[in-house]
Amino acid sequence: MEIPDIHHPNHSLTISLSTELYAALLEKVKTTGKTETELMIQGLQQVLSKNLSVNLDEKDHFDRLEAALEERLKQYVETLIKEKVAELVMKPSDIKSTERVMPIPTIRALQVGDRVLVLENDSPYYMAKLLVIKTSLIRATVQTDTGEQTFLKRDLRFVESSA
Repeated sequence: MEIPDIHHPNHSLTISLSTELYAALLEKVKTTGKTETELMIQGLQQVLSKNLSVNLDEKDHFDRLEAALEERLKQYVETLIKEKVAELVMKPSDIKSTERVMPIPTIRALQVGDRVLVLENDSPYYMAKLLVIKTSLIRATVQTDTGEQTFLKRDLRFVESSA
């Protein structure tokens, strides 16, 4: 099938269609009253406009996906913690006496306003103390001299406040 370019009559495009696609195209020609060329051009325009909108929405889509994954991971971790706490409460006799005496370390989530050190790339050293301005389950955003930067929490080290 050859499709001439409406705006440039000397340009054309040849498309090879499978028998099934060509039969479907002929059915559309019968039902719509349009020509094969008009339907092919209309289809290409729809495909091209969808690709443009997909590229614009891609970042938004990945942001929503990341938020949903973080929420599911958070729920999973909370469920595991509840199960382990319930296990320890139900079986205190199974815990060795030395383990009961030792204090359980306090772990709290990184919060806005905390000070952290950021691990430098390809280095065992940390950068200067930075202020956390936003957190999620996996990442934290800190205020730097050049503006906001987001890091994985595993690359951050909590610094106790001096107050």
